[in-house]
Amino acid sequence: MFSFVALDLETTGLDCWSDDIIEIGMVKVIDGQERDFFQSLVRPGGPLPVKIKQLTGLKDDDFQSAPLFQTIIPKILTFIGDLPLVGHNIKFDRDFLAAACGHQLPNDLYDTFELARILQPSAPSHRLGELCKIAGVEVNVEHRALDDARSSARLMLKLLSNLTDTEPEVVWQLSHLLREAGSAWHPVFQEISNQLLKKFPDKKLGQRIPGAPPLEPTTGDRQKQDKTAISLTDCLNILGPQGAMESTMPRFQYRPQQCDMMGEVVKAFNEDKILLVEAGTGTGKSLAYLVPAIVWARQNDERVLITTHTINLQEQLWHKDLPLLANLPDFEFKAALMKGRSNYLCLRRWFALMAEPNHQPEEAHFLARLLVWLHQTITGDKSELFIPYQESEYWYRVCSESDGCLGSRCRFFAEKCFFAAARRAAEQADVVIVNHSLLLSDVNTDNMVLPSYGPLIIDEAHHLENTATEHLGYTSGRSEVSRWLTATGRQLQKLEQLVVSVDPEGWQKLLKQSIAAKQTCMDSVTVLFEMLHRWAGQSAVNSDFGRYNLRFDRPENPDGVCSLPLAIDTELDNLLVNIRTFNQLLIKLSARLEEVITLTEDAAGVIKDMASAISLGQELANKLEFIGRSQGDGYVYWLEGSSETDILLRAAPIDVGPLLQEKLFSAKRPVVLTSATLSVNGSFDYFIKSIGLDLLPKDSINEKQLDSPFNYSEQVLLCAARDIPQPGDLGDKAYHDVISSIIYRLSLAAGGRTLVLFTSHRSLREVYHRLKEDFEEQDICLLGHELDGSRGRLVEQFKEGHRTVLFGAASFWEGVDIPGETLSCVIIVKLPFSPPNQPVVEARLQRIARQGGNGFHDYQIPQAVIKFKQGFGRLIRDPEDKGAVVILDSRLVEKRYGVKFFNSLPVTEHFRGSWQQILSKVYIWLNPN
Repeated sequence: MFSFVALDLETTGLDCWSDDIIEIGMVKVIDGQERDFFQSLVRPGGPLPVKIKQLTGLKDDDFQSAPLFQTIIPKILTFIGDLPLVGHNIKFDRDFLAAACGHQLPNDLYDTFELARILQPSAPSHRLGELCKIAGVEVNVEHRALDDARSSARLMLKLLSNLTDTEPEVVWQLSHLLREAGSAWHPVFQEISNQLLKKFPDKKLGQRIPGAPPLEPTTGDRQKQDKTAISLTDCLNILGPQGAMESTMPRFQYRPQQCDMMGEVVKAFNEDKILLVEAGTGTGKSLAYLVPAIVWARQNDERVLITTHTINLQEQLWHKDLPLLANLPDFEFKAALMKGRSNYLCLRRWFALMAEPNHQPEEAHFLARLLVWLHQTITGDKSELFIPYQESEYWYRVCSESDGCLGSRCRFFAEKCFFAAARRAAEQADVVIVNHSLLLSDVNTDNMVLPSYGPLIIDEAHHLENTATEHLGYTSGRSEVSRWLTATGRQLQKLEQLVVSVDPEGWQKLLKQSIAAKQTCMDSVTVLFEMLHRWAGQSAVNSDFGRYNLRFDRPENPDGVCSLPLAIDTELDNLLVNIRTFNQLLIKLSARLEEVITLTEDAAGVIKDMASAISLGQELANKLEFIGRSQGDGYVYWLEGSSETDILLRAAPIDVGPLLQEKLFSAKRPVVLTSATLSVNGSFDYFIKSIGLDLLPKDSINEKQLDSPFNYSEQVLLCAARDIPQPGDLGDKAYHDVISSIIYRLSLAAGGRTLVLFTSHRSLREVYHRLKEDFEEQDICLLGHELDGSRGRLVEQFKEGHRTVLFGAASFWEGVDIPGETLSCVIIVKLPFSPPNQPVVEARLQRIARQGGNGFHDYQIPQAVIKFKQGFGRLIRDPEDKGAVVILDSRLVEKRYGVKFFNSLPVTEHFRGSWQQILSKVYIWLNPN
């Protein structure tokens, strides 16, 4: 395996039958040493796409004297000979090469991408350049064929070399898993394993049992009753002028707004108040609440809980802000990051799965990656891995779960259990970081999930209503029920292997009944969800991006929503009966198990897994019945899906305010709710009502709005077009023609460097396909959400490019952070009103109407304003940023409610006019010289 040819191609696209090879690079390695190389540009059939020019640095002129591919085929094939081919995603290069040569290549293939996923499972990216940096492999130039081929060769040799330092038992297990996976790497791992085994001639291999590192024993929960007020002076000594941060961190700058916010947090803590604080971008709000939180926790021996909505903010707190404070002199504290139980691997379930024979190929490949990671991780947290959706089922088989936990009876519980370690760390911490979902799980189970805490800080609080709507509701679907049936089927297979001496005939009869009942359930699931699919496809009004939502309810519902057809209702009955019948058989099997097997740990695990399956079955049946029968008053019910995806049955509370007030805000504790976008037109009223704070006494709530330290009047040109008709006025095609032309010209004025925010995936695609070729002709790279990659990858590409335009839909309106000149223009195509036919929105509008209110003004406008503020906030991320925000929705200047949008922004002036006038303004603003 140390003699091969490393191959890399640069191409104009991803289709080997329609796109061209533009460069080939090959490196010949013999016995681990580079012996020869081959490199050549290849003349393409037309001009290079802009994306390829930006990626490779090549230009059309570079190919004037380049050969056609057919003329160099003999040299290429001679160079390769019969040596194996190595490369990053080597099948891609092999397929292009084979298509260009006109015949398949018989050479063995070894993919460094696959190898790196196995041996570096925790790598933040498995792109070749990133992997080489992690492995310490020198990279000259990325995205050029010869350099990438050389990097692939060096990466492979380095990874295999490092493998010899791995525990022999792990390499041996990897070899067996890769054999089950049908991987080309199996013979290589087998040979390395054999070499390592020679060091242990007696074959008695020692293996370190993986798991969480030891923690100090807990001293019990914090019970101190008398709380003492904390001093603002103590906090200012850290963040204030000449404070510890300023004196120890050269780049730290005192910000008055940050200290104002800190003062409000201190006051809320000391007075047991609820604080609403809107802090504009650049305020530094995370440090403004972290410092008082730590001071309070240390002084009062009371844990402070901090919750975020996004992973990005959670990682910022954990990897940046908390370490920054931990490095300060005389400011010691303990912090912990805690996630839901299913985020952690369960060692008992892991070893049980590894002991099963004959894993399926995809599962074996997943287990190989997990095996390596398990001997590296100290947290057992799946966020350290990239687990694609297709592999999530395998994670469910090894993750921790409450119903399947043996607790103190598990041999891993005391010292090795990852979840128990995370829980103990949280119990010992002064500050605990969680997300909104885990917070809501805790309040929904009467505080059984998280350790007790005092003050609560909710960052990104504008998401709380939607997260509560999602989390306090119910969702079920075909895949969830099928996954449960598949898992229970595997457990029944294990039970078939048991030898039962007491009433074996009765045991076998019960097993056969259970297996037959499971199959009946599977058939019933198929019938029901196929009927739901057909009904939804025929009845639902298609919404954006080919998805549909079909609302239903009981026939007596006053809003006149359709009810489930009788045939579907009957089939739902059948499924519920079948699930509950099957569950009763599982209960009988579980009872017999406790009689017939010795209570070893393994046996206890089998019994506990059965109990978990039974509990989940009951929960599934109850959810399906609750949703399908529309059992809860105050809920909205609907089907969600598309022609290409699973159908989901969903239910959500129409008004989460009373639920949040009862479950979250009724406890006597300080609560800080903060975000850059909480107010509408200078008022917190909408936010207060949306999360139930209007049910509390007014004097229990403090409010504070803090301006951003950025100078928006000098950094931002805000423009609103007054002459763009609505789609209904022009017709769909003409409307998209008009906005395409305007977006194109504005983007040219900005030299690319533009983020265009859409409210509709369909509109995004319409404009994308109109402008792709036009932008190519101007050497501008156009990137479209879900057309050119995932959100994270597109943002990376945008940052790396220069003349680039990025089209984004819903998820791009917030959380996208692109400071500097890379982003100079944000175009908002439409005001972000929620579609009134979305089930939850529709139900809330109807509820407001029944109460005598105006749903558009009381609900849709405030929601749209908050999202609008988020979209505006994508532009200025740094004190040095400068750019333009252009709104192409004429309703902003034509409708009276437009003033609420303008008044909610941190700018005092704006320009309104024709789009041609705006084009001129933007050009001059961005090109003052």
